[in-house]
Amino acid sequence: MTPYQWLLRERITRARTLLLETDAALSEVAISCGFSDQSHFTRVFSNVVGTTPGIWRRNA
Repeated sequence: MTPYQWLLRERITRARTLLLETDAALSEVAISCGFSDQSHFTRVFSNVVGTTPGIWRRNA
């Protein structure tokens, strides 16, 4: 695993916590986890987790 892949996984782990514990908008979660925008966050989250953040939040 490259350092960048590790960093992305850490950001996604933090995002999962925020999605579960807060009612923050996806764009706010994206910015607070270091992603440039919601689109980038959704793309990376989907690649790592296998589903979009919105769907993941609803099912969690």
